[in-house]
This record gives sequence, C-alpha cells and structure tokens, in this order.
Amino acid sequence: MKHTDKTIARKCIAMRIRLLNRVVTKVYDDYLRPYGLRTAQMNILVAVSFMKSATPSEIERRLYLEKSTVSRNVDRMRQRGWLEFVPGKDGRSHQLQLTPQGGKLLSKTITPWKQAQQKAEALLGKEGVTSLSRIETALGDKA
Repeated sequence: MKHTDKTIARKCIAMRIRLLNRVVTKVYDDYLRPYGLRTAQMNILVAVSFMKSATPSEIERRLYLEKSTVSRNVDRMRQRGWLEFVPGKDGRSHQLQLTPQGGKLLSKTITPWKQAQQKAEALLGKEGVTSLSRIETALGDKA
C-alpha cells in the first residue's frame, strides 16, 4: 500500500493541478485582498463586464462554476455594490450587470492584477505558461 500512496502523491495529475490552483489563486488573492476582492469574484466581474450582461447560469457555464459558487459570490458582490440585477428582455428573467462602482473596482485592480500575473508567470515559467495556453486551446475545441 505504501508504494501506491507514494505513486499517487508524486504522480496524480488531479492532486498536482489542485495544489497548483491553490498556490496560484493565493498569489492573486494576496494582491487583490486590499481591494476586498478575491480571485473568484474578479473572474465573475470580468466575465460580466466582458459579456455586458449575463444570467447567473451563463456565468456558471462560461466559467465552469457550480451554481452555489456563483450564487454566493454574486450575493456578496451585489451587497458591496459591484453587481446589480436588471430585468431581462422577456421581463421574467434577470441579468447581471456591472455597476459603476464595480467598473471602478476593475479599473483600480488592474495594477495589482498585473503584479499577480507577473508573479504567477515567474512561478510557472515560460514553458508552464505556454503549456497552459496550449491546454486551454485544446479544451476550447472540446467544450
């Protein structure tokens, strides 16, 4: 059994990716923390800004997030005045939009985001960043 444990600990792709995810997320969270923002929230803000307006379901699909994760983060961001719900075109649904305050927050965090990006790039190295781009492209073809 010990041999199996060592093999899994050293070679398990899922375990290694999850560890890398936590390490890289911490880098970004550390730079964004002074703005009251976490990496997951920034991803949602950027997605809503990019899409102009979106339903929570669209955010879930686009970012591959669980419904509860989106709901929890959207609630917090609405309370902080960064996002708002507006009626959809059909009058029954609601769309998320960035508020002016949310737009200002994104503008203010571009410098710390760039700093986090540089630190993450240094951590991954050029080969790591290139591999991520290649994997993302391959996944995009299958998603």
